[in-house]
Amino acid sequence: IAEMAELDESVRDTTDALDALGNTTAATGKGFAIGSAVLTALSLLSAFTEKAGIRDGSVDIGEPVILSGVLLGAMLPFLFAALTMLSVQKAAGAIIIEVRRQFAEIPGTVFLL
Repeated sequence: IAEMAELDESVRDTTDALDALGNTTAATGKGFAIGSAVLTALSLLSAFTEKAGIRDGSVDIGEPVILSGVLLGAMLPFLFAALTMLSVQKAAGAIIIEVRRQFAEIPGTVFLL
């Protein structure tokens, strides 16, 4: 809004800083929400196993090694998806740089499209 209203650069600097602070606060809140959801899911699973009497010793989700394995296993698809997105971003950026270079260096490139 400050940019479209053509306000002073100092106003734009202030609004940009406030926008960055808002984004940081939102990201922090999302992290707390995810952590809370994980703890809630573990509590519900523990309550279910207790109420259902499932204590035959086969798999105890409350055991630290198993719990860490479950959490790491649940995180892996998101990690690989993020790494894939970063690779695509790098490749797309390289393509854009190369296309811009060709447009700048080779005369008549625009007309080949």
